[in-house]
Amino acid sequence: MTAPVSSNNGQLHWTETLEMLAKLIPLPVVLLWSVATTAHASFNKDRSVKRIIGDSRLRYLAKNMSMRQLQCLFGTTLGMYQTWSKKMKLPATIDELGEDARLLWIGPKRLDRVVLFCHGGAFLLPATDYYVSFWRHVQLELEKQDIQVGFVLLNYSLAPVAPFPTPLKQAELALEFLMAAGVKPQNLQLVGDSAGGNLILQILSQILHPRSSIPEIRLPAPLRGACLISPWTNLSADSESHNGNQGLDYLDKAALTKWGAQILADVPEADRAFAEAVRAPEEWFQGVEGLVDRVLVTGGGAELLRDDIVVVGEMLKKHHPKTELVIQENGLHEDVYLDFAVGEKKLGSLTPLVIEWLAAGFKV
Repeated sequence: MTAPVSSNNGQLHWTETLEMLAKLIPLPVVLLWSVATTAHASFNKDRSVKRIIGDSRLRYLAKNMSMRQLQCLFGTTLGMYQTWSKKMKLPATIDELGEDARLLWIGPKRLDRVVLFCHGGAFLLPATDYYVSFWRHVQLELEKQDIQVGFVLLNYSLAPVAPFPTPLKQAELALEFLMAAGVKPQNLQLVGDSAGGNLILQILSQILHPRSSIPEIRLPAPLRGACLISPWTNLSADSESHNGNQGLDYLDKAALTKWGAQILADVPEADRAFAEAVRAPEEWFQGVEGLVDRVLVTGGGAELLRDDIVVVGEMLKKHHPKTELVIQENGLHEDVYLDFAVGEKKLGSLTPLVIEWLAAGFKV
């Protein structure tokens, strides 16, 4: 059965459009006030004014805009990719997977070494240009080490039009397509942020605990690596860090609670561990060592998801000795991307760590 097309997400009634525009009017004042009151705060000590403004903008949007308004503001993953590729003077290479899914190649398409990127956005929002700019930077840094890699973005369908488990089915199509095209699992690394990290955990869960309603995922050999950046594993937003880091992170607890409830509404109770790894049984990831050679889990010390990231990271470490868990001091949700959102030259500590971790995987 073909998944429903998600392009209707974010189409606003004229009253919603007026409301959105009205909400944007005070934004400049909010940003100025944020800089004036937090520029010298300890949690911003390593951030430029440019970063503080960018973080504050995201914080304001997450707290004040409805999901439909956010979808309208951010557009579509495909539209973003085409615009970004043209701006960067790179080819827009697209592989259609069927089921309203596609692969979007970041830079030149190559199949000898591949990084498959599953983007975040609560399964409700598209990938943004600064996500792609980050991975293009990683790609170019790997090239400096004489490691040529094809980076490819999975353009999956979004909720509410395409609910769980649609992205998982589309991820299976992506893996099937890449391996049929000649990509060897030992030359394939998965990377995902937030909901994209959740999706990678769903992939591993489907292999370990296959559901008949979802196509079987077959791996002829273990994947080279899986990198989870600020994975979203608690859709109920009820851990202590959701309270303790409210106001520090740009995410908003009330918004996360609402978004998570929207996704969980379509998840059967029997599949809850797929969507919320933090609630999975302790032995859920037993056997993961045979599916992927290495795992990296990163998070931010000041992000709402911190406690859940640690819990899931420790779960993976229990069953996979080559799991690394790194929490960036004062880091926000998906902190590696935020420098690229504002064109910051001074990059955070996680960026070189991710680059070197991927490089080490391909050097084996």
